Amino acid sequence: MKKLDFKPYKSKDDFRNNYKLHDMAEEFGKNLLTQWGISFKAFGEDRRYQPVWEKGEDKPDNIISYKGKDALLDWKGKRSSKWILNKRAAESYLRWSNKLNIPVILAFFIFSEEMTLITSRCLRISKESFSTDTVKAWDKNDVVELVKEPIPFTKPNLLKLLDL
Repeated sequence: MKKLDFKPYKSKDDFRNNYKLHDMAEEFGKNLLTQWGISFKAFGEDRRYQPVWEKGEDKPDNIISYKGKDALLDWKGKRSSKWILNKRAAESYLRWSNKLNIPVILAFFIFSEEMTLITSRCLRISKESFSTDTVKAWDKNDVVELVKEPIPFTKPNLLKLLDL
């Protein structure tokens, strides 16, 4: 087997630690969807334990359905309310939306340093959702900033994003 000669920007532990917030966001979010009577099923694949994970086609976490309306939904766990997204993921989500002809909704859950939920927000994305400027995040990924602040993650707001 060929030895790869490069140093990743994120260690294995850094990479997996990012998922703690995601997992908490997913748990909170799925509990709310269940309470609201919104069905969901997995869409994206969890690849955090694969030995080599190359950059590729990002997929939103779930397909949600309510009264005949579907959307792709991706959970975002964060520590700050700086509304940014990995550029590669943003572009991929838009491709999935076009391919399946359904909207993509991002659900942000903001946590304190003590891991308590501060707020939850959501946004239906489109090409116009993101700044054209790209910046480098701490992990050297290109990120784009949302140009519109996400709205509170409530059932009425989520239904509006589903066009209900």
